[in-house]
Amino acid sequence: METGKTYDVVFSTGRYEIEYESGVKCIRRTPKSYRVQRVDGTTRLIGQDSIMELKEVVGRTDPSL
Repeated sequence: METGKTYDVVFSTGRYEIEYESGVKCIRRTPKSYRVQRVDGTTRLIGQDSIMELKEVVGRTDPSL
């Protein structure tokens, strides 16, 4: 992930749990994780080793689509 870009992310949160985040913006990168910001302004920490699929979103202004 690169800071300032928008992504759709699939990641694991536990042994059998998978979560999806659509249209999140990477706002900070650390050695082991990324801080992302959702459309509603809340932030979340995602570990680098938990990311299963990462897709950059280009040109979409409304992430609810």
